[in-house]
Amino acid sequence: MGERFLFSNHVLWGVSIASSIRSIGFGATWPFMAIFFNIDLGIPIYEVGIIFTLLSVVSIVVSIMGGGLADKIGRKNTILIGSMLGFTLYLSLSLMLILKVPIIFVIVVFIISATSGALIFPAASALVADYTDDDQRMKGYVIYRILSNLGWAIGPLIGSFLFNSGLDTIFLFVSLSSLVQFLVVVFTVKDRSKRNATRKVGERFSLLVLDKYLIVFGLATFLVTMVASQFSVTFPVYASIKIGIPEADLGYIYAVNGTVVVVGQYPMIMGLKRFPDIFIMILGAVFYSVGYFIVSFSHNLLGLMFDMLIITMGENLTSPVINTVVSKIATEGKMARYMGFIGMINSTGRALGPSIGSTFLYIFAYNGLKVWSAVGIFGIGSIIIFMVFSGMIFRNSNLKEKGIINRKI
Repeated sequence: MGERFLFSNHVLWGVSIASSIRSIGFGATWPFMAIFFNIDLGIPIYEVGIIFTLLSVVSIVVSIMGGGLADKIGRKNTILIGSMLGFTLYLSLSLMLILKVPIIFVIVVFIISATSGALIFPAASALVADYTDDDQRMKGYVIYRILSNLGWAIGPLIGSFLFNSGLDTIFLFVSLSSLVQFLVVVFTVKDRSKRNATRKVGERFSLLVLDKYLIVFGLATFLVTMVASQFSVTFPVYASIKIGIPEADLGYIYAVNGTVVVVGQYPMIMGLKRFPDIFIMILGAVFYSVGYFIVSFSHNLLGLMFDMLIITMGENLTSPVINTVVSKIATEGKMARYMGFIGMINSTGRALGPSIGSTFLYIFAYNGLKVWSAVGIFGIGSIIIFMVFSGMIFRNSNLKEKGIINRKI
């Protein structure tokens, strides 16, 4: 077992490489979407926030379905469906821009495109859990995230290069990356999840999970995600309008995010591996909050790149640990549904975050100190709830020994 097992784990590497390819495509488009709607199309910032909120609302609904679907028909099949949806929807977006279809239809299809990732993420997360044991699971998620974010290091740079060719070219690139992801999964990923056809009908279609530990932990991660989700709308719009960063240069800031994950994810998690999961989550929330707060004092591209480095350290700490904690509290046979639930919670944070962040921009008239201080309140709230969750785990003898709150040996 151990390191040799991880490096010979073909399914882990297959799903991670597939995610990396998808991330290259989505990394090429994501930094520019809010700017495209706000500046290029003249849509008011609060309406842009609503667009991204609706995008995440779709993701919320489909995440629940995606988790249940992955438990029912298998992880691999669910990922393949999500990949093909991504290919079809982004190809449609590219053609719609070329054909100059009314922008309302472009917005609708963009919102629906959230279905692709919402199906893929819970299934892929459950697949990593299926093919790793408790001792190696954190490292498995670290490998998955490093390769996923390798795409986020490369994608924004490609997007900056393609930006002057038009967003239709970028959408076509995203579509092709989804197709390649589909092919990689077909040929490299096996699925050994049990599909319980013998369950009662009521159980078979039970998509929701009600677990007090999952709900409290989910509430804390929701608040962390509220901070993290300023990444998609509030941060790029503030950088472009308040600080005056050219649109094409935004890709360099977002490339820092992917690069820091690729370079720093493994050493950060390994350096803290003896510490309890909940300590790492709290530390990550601190980095997130501080990272966004210091945006208030940045006035150029280099300053924002440094801010992104701090923000990404928060991401490095929290993202793999979220899935690890969920896998430890999940009950047998419901792993993907637990992952789907936490995906729904994160999508809810991503849904509300852009709207609230853009509202802060509007209310505070782009006053950086007020905007980013208000965002930081959510980070403080998450730390408090993580402490409450820690107390709950302490009183459960079974969960207490899983390294969630105790120092690991």
